[in-house]
Amino acid sequence: MAEANLDVGMRCIKYMLLCITAIFVLSSALIISVGTTIYAIYHDISFFLDGNFFSPAILIIVIGVIMLFVSLFGCIGALKESTCLVNCFAVILSIVLALELSAAIAAYSLRAQVADMLNDKLRLTMPYYYDNYEVRDAFDFIQDRMNCCGVDSYMDWENVPPPPGMVSEIVVGNMTVPVSCCAAVSRDEPYNVEECTKLYASGCLPRVFYLIYQSAGLLGAGAMTVAFIQIIGILFSFSLAKSIRRAKSERERRRWEIQERVINAYTSLNPNNEKVAPVVYVPFQGQTKA
Repeated sequence: MAEANLDVGMRCIKYMLLCITAIFVLSSALIISVGTTIYAIYHDISFFLDGNFFSPAILIIVIGVIMLFVSLFGCIGALKESTCLVNCFAVILSIVLALELSAAIAAYSLRAQVADMLNDKLRLTMPYYYDNYEVRDAFDFIQDRMNCCGVDSYMDWENVPPPPGMVSEIVVGNMTVPVSCCAAVSRDEPYNVEECTKLYASGCLPRVFYLIYQSAGLLGAGAMTVAFIQIIGILFSFSLAKSIRRAKSERERRRWEIQERVINAYTSLNPNNEKVAPVVYVPFQGQTKA
């Protein structure tokens, strides 16, 4: 009865571990997609970011790849009832859990540096818009994609005069604004001439800040969510390994008892205490004389 209960409990833990490893496969695919998406977002605006902002996204991608391979240890160990594989699965999960916590902490700590870093980068590079093509491409990208203009507003371009002879920009009063700041265009059909009729009113600083701030928060939240699932997986892994060891010990004990019973059926365990059967002499009743 005790052995049956032990087998039932181990079977339940085994199936739970298989379900958790399946969840790991799905969550690892999800976390890889989140990491690659945020890395792509950071890469698009990499000109305004420091290199350390890419570290949490890269770490999350690496963790997702490791989790895909680690899930194999859990599945094979649970199916084969291998204590070694299950323990390896739990240990590697513990290491990955530490990496995820560090990635979450790094992502949340970088959020506090976003505002000052972006403010300095945007304001320091903006005066070189017409002199450096990298600055020009970076500002045109964020202004066109995020529907913004300047750092705080389009009025910031008043302090960035274009070089003499440039006519491809938008002239508003006494200042020149890049074409990427144009929000609405009207076309003069007879002459096929486009004219900007509306500029983006919002500055780029709050929009870029919101994008990076939310992306870092998403990285941290994703890492913490997967870490919670991993804690459950680690507990089930150690429980399954303990149940496997206990079940194997119980099976060995019962096998030994069966062998002893078979042997004891033919030989006594205490030969010195065995009773000696008495010898009975029967008198000869036949002829006594020749």
